[in-house]
Amino acid sequence: MHFSRNINKYPINLCRPDETKSCGACCGLYNWEDHSRGTLELLLWKRTELFFSLGEHPDLEKYRSLSEELSPGPKLCETIYNCEFLGFVDREQKQVGCLLHPSLHNGVDFRTCSFYGANLCEEHFCPSFTCLTTVEQEAVIMSLDGWYLYGLVITDIDIVKEFFAHVQNRLGDSVCVERLKNAEVKRALRGFFRLKEHWKYLSKENRLGKYYFSHAEYQIARIEYGKNWGIKPSRFDKIFLSLSSAFNTEADVLEAESIIEGRIAEFIEA
Repeated sequence: MHFSRNINKYPINLCRPDETKSCGACCGLYNWEDHSRGTLELLLWKRTELFFSLGEHPDLEKYRSLSEELSPGPKLCETIYNCEFLGFVDREQKQVGCLLHPSLHNGVDFRTCSFYGANLCEEHFCPSFTCLTTVEQEAVIMSLDGWYLYGLVITDIDIVKEFFAHVQNRLGDSVCVERLKNAEVKRALRGFFRLKEHWKYLSKENRLGKYYFSHAEYQIARIEYGKNWGIKPSRFDKIFLSLSSAFNTEADVLEAESIIEGRIAEFIEA
């Protein structure tokens, strides 16, 4: 996770936009079969406690060895690296970040000892920096606090862009940043994004958004509307995939569409 950024290239620091949230997705935060909030919260807390228990100049090889015992179970994808130095970087545990970062060690940069090294960690920008518009980025930042849901949403380009595509098509106008500052608007948007964490039709497969994992590789999932139920693909297909959806019946699809419609309507009304 990054604390400083090239503000000329990317004015909004999606990795740590403010003091209430941050994202650790690129460090493998969600790359576990069990990537529930409680499981990851415990993992990050244990890593942080272990790291700082080793003193001002920790033995990093000792930390690596001990941290292996903290694994919450199998990874989603073996070829994606899960950085063992990802932990909490604030007392309130709202922000995840690099335990080796110089801001935590009086300017001393220990990231050279990490798997990727300091330069790659500092210069990596995920696709959300370029694929999401300023309004879309601000919408996620303004509506969400904390690390868990923020990281899931800001890195899921499809769910953000699809939501605003449907909204703006129905409004017949673009959503502006000023409107997003309204409390009711933020509440409605938060209600939609929370579906990422509490979705009725969540697949039981090894999924993270639209991706599923098999034999150390990831592929994009599909919902077979025609084959399974003889219907056309849902207008919310990309949103359903981002929510890791699995449906058993056509009635499930229709109810899921009703839920999404309700969230969109709440946002437009607000």
